[in-house]
This record gives sequence, C-alpha cells and structure tokens, in this order.
Amino acid sequence: MRLILPVTFIVLSLSGSAGFARSGDPKAAKVYLSNVLEPTSKGKAAFYLQPEGKDGDLFIGKIYTMDGKLKAEGRFRDEALTIEEGPFTFYHPNGKVESTGDYAMGNKSGVWLRYDAAGHALAEKVYNPEPLANILYTRAETMPSMPGGEKALVRTIKEKIDPTGKTVKGEAMASFIVEKNGDLTDVKVIDGVSQAVDEQVVEVIRSTSPWTPGVDKGLPVRVQMRVPVQF
Repeated sequence: MRLILPVTFIVLSLSGSAGFARSGDPKAAKVYLSNVLEPTSKGKAAFYLQPEGKDGDLFIGKIYTMDGKLKAEGRFRDEALTIEEGPFTFYHPNGKVESTGDYAMGNKSGVWLRYDAAGHALAEKVYNPEPLANILYTRAETMPSMPGGEKALVRTIKEKIDPTGKTVKGEAMASFIVEKNGDLTDVKVIDGVSQAVDEQVVEVIRSTSPWTPGVDKGLPVRVQMRVPVQF
C-alpha cells in the first residue's frame, strides 16, 4: 500500500483583499506588480511597490506607476509588505483620491469612501472581514503538514491499516480539515474500498492529529485536504 502525493487542490479567492505585495523579501527595494497589482517581472509590470519607512509598529508601503506616479499608499503589518493593515488610499491617474479606507489583516474593512476622477463622491462601500476569519481554504501559502512529513503518514497507515493481515487492494479518497490549531476535523472517506477499510483509514488519519496548521498571510488558516490512498 502507498500514499499518492502531492495532494490536489482547488484555489479559493477572497473578496475585499488587495492581493498585492507578495515578495517575501523585506530587503527588496521594489516589488513589480501587474495591472491588477499582482507580482510580476519588471518587463511586464504596470506598477511597483516599495517600502517607505515605518509608522509605529506598522510598515509603510507605496505603489507607483512605472513612470513614478503614486497609485496607492498604506500600512502593512510586516516588513515584507504582504499583509495590509490600517489606513489605505488609492489614487486616480490625475492624482485625485480614488478610494480610502482601512484594512484588517489583509482584507478591506468597514466603510470605504470612493470618488470619481473629478473628486466627486461616489457611493460608499462597506466591507465586513469577519466572515473571512473562518473561511475554509483548499490551498494556503504554506500547506498543513503532519509531524514527520509524508513518509511518516505513509508509515503510519502501513502499520495500522488492516490489522488482520488480509491483503487489501484498491484506492480510497480521504478528506479532512486541518484546523487553525492543527486538530483534524470532518475526517471521512469520500470514495472508498469497503466500509471496514474506510473506517480504518479514518481512524488512522485521526490518530495523526495534531498537524502543523496551514498559514496564509502570516496567520494560521483552516485548510481542507484530500488525500488519495492506493493499496
């Protein structure tokens, strides 16, 4: 019996998140960004982000067009400028304010004021980051891991599955959630071999808890895993 890895994932996106500044290198003078503010190469960049000092415990970052016009400025929790936090302002190409409001842990929060290019007020937008606090990821920047890694999981299953010594052949798909504290919940087999084997697979996976939780934007997150197991 062997465990087939890596796990396959589906990417979830979060509304209300700027989604830029993912350099990971706090010493980088510039992070080049695409026209949708995603990291890219210099040759494809429409903007660039660079550090501009500190404001108390927060780090200041500013985004410029490639010809040096200010696009946005705000605060970040980390020196690598990956987690937006606190007041932020975006600008129209003519320099007038496009929108202004606050971020909380990388997501827009509360009331955001909006303006057209002439400076006239537009309808406000209100963002509530609370529903995102326990969102279930299927992919995180750092995925959950079991103590000992993949080999330990394979070894655990080999040692504990089918204790009667009978030969088991087939393939099962196990699903479970790794919580923020590393506990495993909602462990189940969604495509199994037999009820007896499926129950053993569930118990073996449960016995490996706790795991090291997944991390996104520097914080632990809930991640749903799917693990195909071939016997």
